Amino acid sequence: MVDLNRPWPAVREDIVQACGLRVQRSTSHCFEDFNHVDCCTMDTGHAHSTNEASQVAGMHRVNYLGAHITEASLADRGSGGSWCTCQISSPDDVCHKQFGARTAFKLVWCEGTGVAALLDDWANVLTSGKPTSAAGAEVPQYGGPQARDMSWNVLNGSRNSSWAERWRQSCNAVATGETVRSAAIGRGEWHDAHEHDEL
Repeated sequence: MVDLNRPWPAVREDIVQACGLRVQRSTSHCFEDFNHVDCCTMDTGHAHSTNEASQVAGMHRVNYLGAHITEASLADRGSGGSWCTCQISSPDDVCHKQFGARTAFKLVWCEGTGVAALLDDWANVLTSGKPTSAAGAEVPQYGGPQARDMSWNVLNGSRNSSWAERWRQSCNAVATGETVRSAAIGRGEWHDAHEHDEL
C-alpha cells in the first residue's frame, strides 16, 4: 500500500503506479490537481469509450482518452487499462458513466486538513496520511491548498447525498483513527458492496 506520509512527488508517483499507469509525460497531471483523482480501471474494450453517449456534465462532448490509456497502462496489471479520470459530477463521473467502471480508488483531500486518503468505491479507507512538500513545492502541484479545497468541495457538494455522506464519514474516521467499517457498524449504517449501487 502507498505510504502517504512522505514528500508529495514520491507519493504521487507511487499513486500513479498503484493505478496501473506509467509515470511519464502523459500522466504528469494524474493526482496532481483538484479533478484528476479517480483511479479508473476498466474492462477490456471500454478504454476507447467516449462521453458522447454518457454525457457526463462538465466534460467535453467526446473526451476521447483511449490512445492515452492504451499507451500509459502497465500491461502486467491487466488487459483492460486504467486512467486517472475526472471526478467532476461524482459519482456521475467519467469512470462510472463514460467507462462503465468503478474506481479502484479515489484520492480524497479531507476538508481543510492536508490529509490525503485513498478510498475504494464504497468509501472504505485503503490508506491515509499527510504528504509533505518538497523544496517548497505545492501539494498537489497544480493548485496546492486551493486545489485540495476544490477537490473536497466536489465531493461534499455532490448531488448524491448518500455518496457524499460516505466520503464525509471516511474523512471523519481518518481524523479520529477509526476504520470506516467499524465506525459505520457501530451506528448500524454499514452497507455491503452489493447495496452500494445508486448510480
